[in-house]
Amino acid sequence: MKLSSLFQCDSNIDYNMAEVDGRKPNQAVVGSADSAMFCGPCGDVKASSFCEDCHEYLCSSCTRCHERLDITKHHQLLKGAQFPSIYPTRQQMASDSESFEKCNNNPLEDIKIFCKTHHVLCCVACSVAMHEHCKKDYIPDIAQSYIAGAEYSKLQTDIHDLDQLGVQCQADIDRCMKEVDELNWDEVDKLKKYKEDIIKYLNKREKELIAEMQQLHDHDLSLLKDIQARLKTWQSDLSDAKAKLQSHQQNTYNLFLTAKRTLALVDQLQESLNDMQQQTRYQHYELVKDDRMEKILTDTTGVATLKSADVDVGIGNWTMFYLGLTPIKVFNF
Repeated sequence: MKLSSLFQCDSNIDYNMAEVDGRKPNQAVVGSADSAMFCGPCGDVKASSFCEDCHEYLCSSCTRCHERLDITKHHQLLKGAQFPSIYPTRQQMASDSESFEKCNNNPLEDIKIFCKTHHVLCCVACSVAMHEHCKKDYIPDIAQSYIAGAEYSKLQTDIHDLDQLGVQCQADIDRCMKEVDELNWDEVDKLKKYKEDIIKYLNKREKELIAEMQQLHDHDLSLLKDIQARLKTWQSDLSDAKAKLQSHQQNTYNLFLTAKRTLALVDQLQESLNDMQQQTRYQHYELVKDDRMEKILTDTTGVATLKSADVDVGIGNWTMFYLGLTPIKVFNF
């Protein structure tokens, strides 16, 4: 859109006609010195000036608006004897327009305005409609000086610095990824070694407990075998006494003598039997599970836990995390 197309003060403006080429649509000759020049924004009104900055012919009304608006009042207007009699060719206009980016809100309009108040880029139509009272720059006027200015220079420096920081950040990420792998290998190895220590301890305690049970077993079994041997002797003595009494059934004299002698033996046998009965017993034992071990077996954090810690990689706010094992005491019989 030509810059002055929105600056007409005395007539309604058709924004769809803003990109006209500065002459009547039916004008037959382009670039002719004899043909009349017409206002670009108006189309059918004879031009009285030419804006070198906008490359556009203007009628008297558009010229007054052009001279009054802040963003165009410093433009170079050619009037009178300086008024160009040859209109630029269509090819030249097309070549000029190709260097401008189109506005998102008005796809047919070029972005030529920078609103300093809102820090946005827009076309002239948007500038008038939405940024009328804002501070604005006309981009074709200030682009060259901006590129040579401090802000653009600082932008280049900032981009270079960001690029270097990005390279450093990638190096830090690569280093941290390597350290994460190494950390994982080391801590997994520690866990496996820790597991081996736990298994060794359990095997040791198992052997100790089995040995203690075996000792109790052997002791009780030895006592019971001794009683069993004594009982066999006791049974043999009782059988002998019965046999002697049976052998003297036909001789009352000998039976009397044998019976009297047997009375003392019966007392001894009775006392011996009572003693064996009292000793016929064993020590009862039962495996009692350790409460702390039972808690560990039912605890989801038993054996060991993972404790997190921050690792500063040394640049900006980048922070990597690693998990370290913090072992706890798990067995104590």
